[in-house]
Amino acid sequence: MLVFAAILLTLVPAVFILWPFVARLRRDEFEYDEGAPQADLMRRWESAVAGLSSAELDRILGNQTEDDYRAVRRQLMSEAAQVMRDMELAPDEERRMLADLREEIRQVRARLQGSDDA
Repeated sequence: MLVFAAILLTLVPAVFILWPFVARLRRDEFEYDEGAPQADLMRRWESAVAGLSSAELDRILGNQTEDDYRAVRRQLMSEAAQVMRDMELAPDEERRMLADLREEIRQVRARLQGSDDA
């Protein structure tokens, strides 16, 4: 009985100490690869959305002429469209992404125009 208690007192802490290392080995370390094509497409999409928001901000603040704004917006919209084609999304996913994009630009406009009124 004394030997069993000694073994138990030795094994229980050893299991608690070694468990994180054993669990880490089973987990896939390369589950999310930032170099994956999907991650690159998401970065390009987020860049296009941020650029559109920034262009809208510059237009409303008067830092860009209307012609410059249209040129930048056309370029960024074509980049966003290219990203969507490369993503090979289902039509409903495309509509959702476009709706999210429109909503974000609408929020930027509302926030800026609301601050001008104040």
